[in-house]
Amino acid sequence: MMSWSAPGLGILVGILVVLHVRPALAEDSSCPRMDIRGDASLETRWPGLLEDVRAAFDTRGDVDRCARVELRLRTGSVALEIVLPDGRSTTRSVSRREDVVPTLEALLLVPQRIEPLPPLASESSQPSPPATNPASPPAKVAALGATGVDPAVAVRDVSVPSPAHASRHLRIELSVATGVRVGDGQMSVGLGALSFLDLSGWLVGFEGRVDRYRMLGPSPTDGGALELAVLAGRRFRFRNVAVDLVAGPAAALQGTASFTSQSASGNTLSESSSSTVPRLLIDTRVTFGALSTLRTFIGVDAGFGPPRAGAIDVPGAPRLPIWTLGLALGATVGTQ
Repeated sequence: MMSWSAPGLGILVGILVVLHVRPALAEDSSCPRMDIRGDASLETRWPGLLEDVRAAFDTRGDVDRCARVELRLRTGSVALEIVLPDGRSTTRSVSRREDVVPTLEALLLVPQRIEPLPPLASESSQPSPPATNPASPPAKVAALGATGVDPAVAVRDVSVPSPAHASRHLRIELSVATGVRVGDGQMSVGLGALSFLDLSGWLVGFEGRVDRYRMLGPSPTDGGALELAVLAGRRFRFRNVAVDLVAGPAAALQGTASFTSQSASGNTLSESSSSTVPRLLIDTRVTFGALSTLRTFIGVDAGFGPPRAGAIDVPGAPRLPIWTLGLALGATVGTQ
């Protein structure tokens, strides 16, 4: 029978403890702080966002702290890129500041360890299947697969497209404006309303404007016109300022003019004429506070078209200027 001295027994126990503790420590090691980065343009648009994101995850124990997170500013949105230690990655886009942290939470949450239920009494005699080892938290097995959807966070995972998220790419706005136009010896003061749909930067909408034209000269004459236009164009965003370039056809409805004349037989004849002429409108607007619900703008527009339609030349009937240049000021209410 082999005998052990007290010092030898102590050395053997120490070796066994070291061999057991070192793997355990290796398994429990984790990253002290999540690597969260962002570009300079992101701080300019949303100051303090990176600090808020880091503070939200510094004390969390239910997320993969070894993941690398990068935030990049894109046109109208922020791209969130997550890279796990094993090389898997995914990207999401959000358009509002308050959606950044919830989106990262849904992508970084690790599934909870689920303990197997004890077998029923009737099944105690049957051999139990081998228990599967649930995924360890750093592995994040199902979180960033081919579809990027984590089944363990099915309800909270905002990476699944929802109608509310998709609608952020469609913005609706209504504007009112007043302005002056000058050209071809005439000047007008008008009031108009515009309605636009913003489809990821592409604009389509309608404009209605009422103008009171006045001839410039020693004997000025007045004339009114209602202008209806269909406009389309492109919106360019620069932080909190947006520039719109739109153009489209319009129809100008002039007022009715009447006159009387005497025929050779001595009878008095009365005639009247109205006119609807086609026009082309080109409009450029600069919007301030583009990320707000209520915003203001200044615009420059140009119009081209014939002075009056119809074959009858009514004496004294108002005529539109062949070309105009205008300046407009207005306000807009719309979705962000």
